[in-house]
Amino acid sequence: MHIVIWRYDIMEGKSRQDLMESIEADAPDYLDAPGLIRLDYGFAPDLKSVVQVFLWQSKAAADAYFNAEWDGATSRRWESARMTREDYEAPVLIEGRNPGNQRPLRR
Repeated sequence: MHIVIWRYDIMEGKSRQDLMESIEADAPDYLDAPGLIRLDYGFAPDLKSVVQVFLWQSKAAADAYFNAEWDGATSRRWESARMTREDYEAPVLIEGRNPGNQRPLRR
């Protein structure tokens, strides 16, 4: 498996609610992404950056999905001056017994 972390620097003046609305609008786009196992979102306490943490079946699946069209649409959605990508191999995954109160998106 393969992990990709995207970090977006967010324009000044965005509120927590603004970021939540962007996340909720963005998330459904990934429901049928080929090879995607999981996607988590987060934002910094100062609201100056957002991260997406993707777990893919393979690096090839991630690379196929993150094409120029995705790059342009994502940059526009997050109004991001800067986007950075980090890649990691994921040899071991552990799911906790108490997943918490996350709100998974469903169709």
